[in-house]
Amino acid sequence: MKNQLPVVAHINHSFFAKSETFIYNYISNLKRYHPICLTWELANLEQFPFPKGDLYSISLRIFALKWLLERDTRRYFSRHSFAKSVIKERDAKLIHAHFGPESVYALRLKRSLRIPLITTFYGYDISKLAQRKRWMSRYKILFEEGDLFLVEGSHMKSMLVDLKCPEEKIQIQRISIPLNRILFRPRKPKKKGESVVLLFSGRFEEKKGLLYALKAVEEAKERSNNIEFRLIGDGSLKPKIEEFIKTHRMGDYVQILGFLNYDDYLKEMLKADIFIHPSITASDGNSEGGAPTTILEAQATGLPVISTYHADIPNVVVPGKSALLSREKDYKATSEHIEYLLKNQDAWEQMGHVGRDFVEAHHNVKKEVDVLEQKYDFLMKKTFL
Repeated sequence: MKNQLPVVAHINHSFFAKSETFIYNYISNLKRYHPICLTWELANLEQFPFPKGDLYSISLRIFALKWLLERDTRRYFSRHSFAKSVIKERDAKLIHAHFGPESVYALRLKRSLRIPLITTFYGYDISKLAQRKRWMSRYKILFEEGDLFLVEGSHMKSMLVDLKCPEEKIQIQRISIPLNRILFRPRKPKKKGESVVLLFSGRFEEKKGLLYALKAVEEAKERSNNIEFRLIGDGSLKPKIEEFIKTHRMGDYVQILGFLNYDDYLKEMLKADIFIHPSITASDGNSEGGAPTTILEAQATGLPVISTYHADIPNVVVPGKSALLSREKDYKATSEHIEYLLKNQDAWEQMGHVGRDFVEAHHNVKKEVDVLEQKYDFLMKKTFL
């Protein structure tokens, strides 16, 4: 199957995970390159439409079935052989792996096909995983042989340099969002008797800081009755979150909405008045690395943001103007920021405009995809001169 545009083979553990809109945004908006996706699992395609002919599942279950049916050709149906045959058939010129572990796997493909390998790191893969000796030994080889490493911001770049990745191989590629799909609503002061809606969105895991958000909201509630706190998401900490809400008698004003599809998620953003996401470094070392995409999307809708000086979060907001930031785990400071915005509701609209302008200038996928394709151009010229 031939394409007029040069083909890039994207590799990830799943296409597309609900929480990884930042990957889908780039892949689905490429202009001068044709993307194909190789993955262990196809998922959520009703939420993330993509041409079926460009999706290839190389799941272990498929290989197990083929091995049972054709034991003599077991080697042919290895994951590597299948991926290699797809990339050769589609005449892909580049491999773009998403997350460090997927790129370690893709190294073998790079070697056998002799085409460039681009790696995008996203957070846990250079924070939590990098603390394990076996992964650092794998990363050492990846840093030597990989052609280009992309990160969200300057903080993540410094983390990668600390891991001994050659600095000349690292470039910043901002997380970007589809602004054409995200409506802006100026936030106006609430009328007498109306509740202020606070919103959190993210996976229920330690690094997202949700327990600290709940503590902060609980303190703010003691001084202001008109608060609702809505939580979008799910995850391993859900039982602990539910227990906290129950124990602290917060059920009357805290609501867990679960995972939502993208359109419903954006509707909740537009209903809210303030966005809270106090990320932290988890006890196992896991961190955002860069910054949550939800903070960008919140600013795009016009929401004032309350967050922390964590990873690249200060680089994806305008501190003091679109967002109020505090130290990690300092829920009392987060509570003070909530109280400030409750008392100064006239500030909401200006903060929202500053946030939207910032995201339009620096995180619009329609613009940033050109930056990514220029990186592809550079590797293509370097390889095929």
